[in-house]
Amino acid sequence: MRNRKTGFILVEALIVVACLVALMAMLAANQHSSMRETQDRLRQKRAESAARSAVAYVFSTLTNATPNSVTLNDDWAQLGSNGNQSFELGDLIFRVQIIDANSRLNVNVATAPQLQSLLVDQTMVDSLLDWRETSTTPRANGAKDEYYTGLETPYLAKLASLTTLEELLLIKGWTAQKLFTVQTDVIQSAITQTDTNNRQLPLIDYLTVDGGAPNTRANGSTKINLGVRGVTLNQIVQLGLTQAQATQVFNRIPFNSFQQLLGVPGLTPIAQQRLLDAVTFTAGNRVTGKINLNTAPSWVLQTIPDVTLDIANTIVTQQSTGFTRLSQLATLNGVSPTTLPRIADSFVVGSDTWIVRAYGKSGEIGTAIEATVVLTNGKLQIQKWDRLNTIGIPAWWNWEEEPTSTTVVGTGQ
Repeated sequence: MRNRKTGFILVEALIVVACLVALMAMLAANQHSSMRETQDRLRQKRAESAARSAVAYVFSTLTNATPNSVTLNDDWAQLGSNGNQSFELGDLIFRVQIIDANSRLNVNVATAPQLQSLLVDQTMVDSLLDWRETSTTPRANGAKDEYYTGLETPYLAKLASLTTLEELLLIKGWTAQKLFTVQTDVIQSAITQTDTNNRQLPLIDYLTVDGGAPNTRANGSTKINLGVRGVTLNQIVQLGLTQAQATQVFNRIPFNSFQQLLGVPGLTPIAQQRLLDAVTFTAGNRVTGKINLNTAPSWVLQTIPDVTLDIANTIVTQQSTGFTRLSQLATLNGVSPTTLPRIADSFVVGSDTWIVRAYGKSGEIGTAIEATVVLTNGKLQIQKWDRLNTIGIPAWWNWEEEPTSTTVVGTGQ
């Protein structure tokens, strides 16, 4: 009996010890998991701090930008090697890319022909136009409130300009797959978008909802607004037109576009060029929705009706030296006297808005941020700030997986 009791006691003791060991193991595992979660949160904060530092670093470069003439030769365009350069700032690591918002097609002003040159079906075109326009009657393939209120989660059509590109996902026919991934079933007439390595890029790389440029001449002086009455004949003569040419223009005020203005009888090519550089049809100190001749890639330029592949390539070639005046468009090979009036309204040579892509990293954890930065009266302001919910670098940024070079900030290395 004594031996049997001793055995029971030993078994009970072993069970207690086993339970204690299991409990300690559980506590150790929980502690390890808690420590790991804490470390991950710290790395996440450090990664976000690095991304914010990238945006701050961009500010120091964009402060020197000249909005009247923004080119790919400017310091901002060289910074970061389009995301493929890594920067070390103390113990923070980040990568960055700056994009001129005027180098993309603005979906808030894009016409049906421009959209049709890109998109895969008419439903997307019609629905986007319906979404941003105040009319309550939908197009044949579009949608208004009747469609959106019938969805499982109902909402109303905006009937106004989009504020973010992600808002496109609320519109009938638009999906994340069509916006963020490369499409293989695009219509034959669609413009093919590729990078410098001839890799096809997703639709989102064509588009923006931002962008603006000073409504001034190249030297910063005020343009003459021919969109309203009140301009004198003498003001038009002072632009360099003859009395007869100025009279023809004066008698037809107001105008709403260069297409209308450059069609005035008697205007010589020189007179047309002077008008291109000095005239506006919009009040205020800013114009929006136009494409920068200096920064737009060929595929964006070709979305403009009458801009052929040859004209687009000629513009891109000229970007190496830069356009300082809109009138230089008239001197390009392929731009005829009949083509010029049809395309001039689409362009500017400057910009006051940039899209900043920043990626900060700490250990294996990274944070991606997209910010819209606007230069107003010599001061930079962040107009929008979006922390992207992605694992790693967003695929649609089209960066190399690993940076091609590293710079220690402050040393010039």
